Amino acid sequence: MKKTLSLVLAMALLLSCVSFAMADEAPDTYSMIDAFNITTLDYVYNNKSANGDYLSNFIEGLLTQDPHGKLVPGMAKEWSCNEDASEWTFIIRDDAVWSTSEGEEYDTVKAEDFETGMKHAVATQSETLSLVENLIVGLKAYIDGTGTWDDVGIKADGNTLTYTLTQGCGYFDGMTTYSILWPINAEFLESKGDDFGAVDASSILYNGAYILSSLVSAQEVRFDANPNYYDAENVFVKHVVVSYTDGSDPAQNFNMFVNGEVTSAGINGSLPDVVKKADELYAANQYKSMTTATSYWGAFNFDRQSYALYNDPSVITTTKDDAQKADAKAAILNKYFRLAIYSAYSTKATQAITKGEDRALDAARNTLVPYTFATTSDGRNYGSILTKYVEELEPAFAGINLNDGQDGWYNPERAKTFAAKAKEELGDTISSWPIVLDYPVYAASENNKNQALAMKKSIEDAIGDYVSVNLVYLEGNSSAYYSAFYSISTGEQNSIDFAFGAGWGPDYGDPLTYINCYNVTNGDMLNYSGLNLASEIESESGKAAKEAIGLYEVQEVMDQAIAAVGDERIELFAKCEAMLLTSCSPSAKPCC
Repeated sequence: MKKTLSLVLAMALLLSCVSFAMADEAPDTYSMIDAFNITTLDYVYNNKSANGDYLSNFIEGLLTQDPHGKLVPGMAKEWSCNEDASEWTFIIRDDAVWSTSEGEEYDTVKAEDFETGMKHAVATQSETLSLVENLIVGLKAYIDGTGTWDDVGIKADGNTLTYTLTQGCGYFDGMTTYSILWPINAEFLESKGDDFGAVDASSILYNGAYILSSLVSAQEVRFDANPNYYDAENVFVKHVVVSYTDGSDPAQNFNMFVNGEVTSAGINGSLPDVVKKADELYAANQYKSMTTATSYWGAFNFDRQSYALYNDPSVITTTKDDAQKADAKAAILNKYFRLAIYSAYSTKATQAITKGEDRALDAARNTLVPYTFATTSDGRNYGSILTKYVEELEPAFAGINLNDGQDGWYNPERAKTFAAKAKEELGDTISSWPIVLDYPVYAASENNKNQALAMKKSIEDAIGDYVSVNLVYLEGNSSAYYSAFYSISTGEQNSIDFAFGAGWGPDYGDPLTYINCYNVTNGDMLNYSGLNLASEIESESGKAAKEAIGLYEVQEVMDQAIAAVGDERIELFAKCEAMLLTSCSPSAKPCC
C-alpha cells in the first residue's frame, strides 16, 4: 500500500487478538492505542504508512476494495480499458461530495479533481511520484519542465476521466486505490495555499467514510463517520478513538482491554501472566492474525553523512571516533560483510520478545515480494523461482528455505564464513576490528529495547570478532526514533548505520510494486539506505555507493522485467530480487 516503517515492537503481528464491544463506550465506537506519528495530511504527497493508515479513512480514490480485496467502485461508478490496457476510462459517480472538517458539504467530486490531484503531486514532488511518472503519457516531461499539462495523458470531460499510458498496464485499475491518484478540489487547494495538508483537520476536504475531528500529537486522534459519504448507511462504526502509547508498558494494550478502555488488543506472548489471563477470560474469542502483504527487512546506510538527528543536531547518534566511522562505511559496502550480518540475525530471537518462542515465526517472511505473490502459467510460484536464483548467485545459500514462517536466512556458521571472507577482501582498508555499527532504539518502549538487545546478542554471538552493535537509545516519544532513519526526505539525513524495520506494502498486484522501491533513480526506499534520488542533489559518494553495491546492475534487470510480460516478467523480477538479496540490497534479510 505504501511505505512503512513500524517500530520493532509492531513489526510482526502479535500471536492473537481478542475483540469485544467496550463496556463503557457506545457499540458504534472503536477504540485502540497506537504510537502514531502523523506528520502530514497531504495525502497526495505522502507515502508513509504512519500517515496513510489514517488518511485512507478520510479520502477515497476512483476504486476501492471489498473485504476480500476485490476492486469495487469508489469515486468511479464504472470503469473499462482498451484491448491492450493502455487507455483506461472511469465514469465518476454523481452522488459523491467533498465535506469540510465540520461535516458541511463543500462541493461535488468531479473528474477534474483527479487532474488537480496529479498537478499538486508534481508541484510538491510527491514522495510517490515515481509510481506513475513513467507510466502516464507526457507526465515525465511535465515533471521535468519540458512538456505542458495539455500533453499529459489525464483528461477530464464532464464526468468521464481518461488515463492514457505509455504501455499496456493490466493492473492500473488497482493502482487507482493509491494516494498518488487521489482527487483534490482545486478551489479548496487554492484557498489553503501552503497550508493544504498541514496537521490540522481543517487543512483538507473529505470524500471518504470518515472525517478527522481532532488530532493532538502524542495524545489522541479522533474521527467520526462522514454524514455526506455516498455509502454512509454501510459505515457501522461511527466513531474511532486512538490513544497514544509510547510502548513503555508491554501489557498496556491488554490491560486497557480488560478495563474496557479499548475495543481489541493483541496478546504479548512473552508475558506469561497476560497469556494466562487471556486464556482464562477470553479463550473462545482469540484468533491468530494473518500475515499481511507488507514486508519488512534490515536496511543499511550505504553512504552515511550524519551522526546526529537531522531535526535536532544536539542528539548525537554515535560514540565512534573518525577511524571507526570510516571503517564502518567501508565495511558496509562489502557484500560479504552485509551477508554475514543478515546470516547472524535471528528473526526468531527478536520476535519471541513479543510473541513467545512457540509463535515467534508465525509472521516471518524471508523475501521482499511475498513467496506466493505471483504464479507462472505452469504453476511455479514466485518464491520458488527466486530461491533458484538465490542459490545460483550465491552457492553458500544452497538448500535455503525462503517460505514464510521460517528463520530462513539465519545460519551462524555461514555468518562466520561470510565475515571471514569480508575481512579478507577488505584487508588494509580497515584500521581495526570489530566494526562498530550504530543501531537506533526507541528508549521508551520496553519491547523495542528488548528486541534490540536480542538482535545484538544474536549477531555478536555469531560474529562478535567482526561486528560490535552499538545500541543508540533515543529518548522522548516515537518521533525521535523515527527521525534517525524514517522521517527523512534525503539520504544524508539518515543518521544510523543499519536498522531492522524498513518495510514496504504493495500498491498493486505486480512484483514491480515491491521491487521498484530500489529503483536506482527514483526508488522510494533509497533515502532509508542513505542514498538520494537521482532527481535530487546526488553526491559523488552516493553514486559510488550505488556502484559498489551493484544497484546499477540490478536496474538493468529491473528494466528488462518492466518491459516483459507473462512468465518472463515473473522470472526477471525474481532474478532482480535475488540480486538484491545476495549482492547489494539492504533487503537481503527481510525480518517479518
